[in-house]
Amino acid sequence: MKYAPESRTSVDKPLGHVDLVENLPSQNVPHFYAPRTPQEAALDRSINMKLDLIVLPLLAFNFMEQLCGIDKTNIGNAATTKFARDAHLQINDISNAVSLLSVTFVTLQPLSTIIGRRVGVKYWISFMMIAWGSLCMAHAGIKNRQTLIALRLLLGAAEAGFVPSVFFYLSTWYPKYHLGFRLGLFAGMYSIAGAFSGLIAYGVFQIHSSKYKSWQLLVSLCAEGGITIFAPLIIFLALPLKQNTAWFLTQTEREHSLRRMDIDVMKNFEVDEDGNAIKETRMISMRDIRDALTDWKKLLTVVFNILATLPVSAFGTFLPLIVKGMGYSGVKANLMSVSPFVVGAFGLFVFVYSSDHFHERSLHTVTSMALALIGLIVMYTSSDPHLRYGFTHVCLAGAFSAGPLIVGWLANNTPLLGPRSLIIRINGYSNIAGVIAGQLFKAQYAPSYGYPLKITMILIGVGMLGFVGIRTAYMYENHRRSKQIASWDEEQRRVEDRGENGRRGDQRWTFMFTY
Repeated sequence: MKYAPESRTSVDKPLGHVDLVENLPSQNVPHFYAPRTPQEAALDRSINMKLDLIVLPLLAFNFMEQLCGIDKTNIGNAATTKFARDAHLQINDISNAVSLLSVTFVTLQPLSTIIGRRVGVKYWISFMMIAWGSLCMAHAGIKNRQTLIALRLLLGAAEAGFVPSVFFYLSTWYPKYHLGFRLGLFAGMYSIAGAFSGLIAYGVFQIHSSKYKSWQLLVSLCAEGGITIFAPLIIFLALPLKQNTAWFLTQTEREHSLRRMDIDVMKNFEVDEDGNAIKETRMISMRDIRDALTDWKKLLTVVFNILATLPVSAFGTFLPLIVKGMGYSGVKANLMSVSPFVVGAFGLFVFVYSSDHFHERSLHTVTSMALALIGLIVMYTSSDPHLRYGFTHVCLAGAFSAGPLIVGWLANNTPLLGPRSLIIRINGYSNIAGVIAGQLFKAQYAPSYGYPLKITMILIGVGMLGFVGIRTAYMYENHRRSKQIASWDEEQRRVEDRGENGRRGDQRWTFMFTY
């Protein structure tokens, strides 16, 4: 989409934390970045390839390494052993501990993410990894319920903000319809972690030690020790803080990377109260907060995302126990939990790739949830353990996709970085699903876990209907805006595009929502 630039360089007075931008467009503001020349397309391929080979693996590995430890998945693996007896735990202490981790993990996410944006994502991630690595190793010394609860609460606090900080960070590097697939690759590490966790647990449980229990070896050896202490150094040294300091990009690539994100998040087109073009910084304004907290469609999206991600929170921790309830031994149940997670990762990658390709979010989200629902229905209604185990794969093939698709959807519809960072932080409350899962999948419902599966099915159905409703609302709003601006002349469009009437970002009538 071509537009004629209008030169504007206003440096007559200081604007504090505000940077000036040149070459504002006068009309036809694009709603997302797309290369306009073969040269730009070639630069995109080069930049994306370097990001995919350097930035994304760094973050994804550390996400997988976080999840592959006792914090998210291995407590479920450990529960298939004599962990509860050795640590003098009561029947529901483990499920309650899962919920308690989610309490601090969820409530401290906004604060943690604010700190991360202020001090820099690379620095904050490095600190969090050292903290949670130390706390994970401390799990080997659990001897009673009080120690378990204290460590889980501290671990949740240490990990809070990691995922939303990374999601926001990636949204500042990849344009709108390059982002969803990368978010999926990153989030897919949850599924890969589940697979590795089962494999590692199975291998560790073959080790017989006179000094340590099998679950203590699992905690100490499963990555969440020395690797978590060492990995922050790599993040600190290799992860770039921003585009213009990225060591792996050429100067031309740095300039193009900045320009394409300026277009994609509409930073170019924001003006201050005096009409001066501005760029956003790490500062959050009161208007950013007001805009984020009054956008009912996005807030409802977060609420329904809690329901969409419930199977992930449940199976991410309790799948080994569910599989054990199908008749497999404790050690073998850990091995049998590997393949469903592998299928889940494959399903996730297919859904997010298709979503980016077709520039569509909501139907892909609902379809993935429907696939998970089908798996749950068979797991709930069937008494055949082999059939139930087979449809565990079907369930996870759809369950993992909703989370990254929703983050991509929210980012797509929040072009300004201030409100975007807040919305992604608020979306962190979708981890309340972990609290729900911990209270649903209690020991008294073993071995079939029929009641938790039934409630999970109902909640997923409600979430699907909710997303369909939000899609309808966005379609109606786009239709209303198209009808409103159809008769506008060039001057009216110019005023709207520049925000001179007080509307900005997705509030502008010329902005069309993704659905």
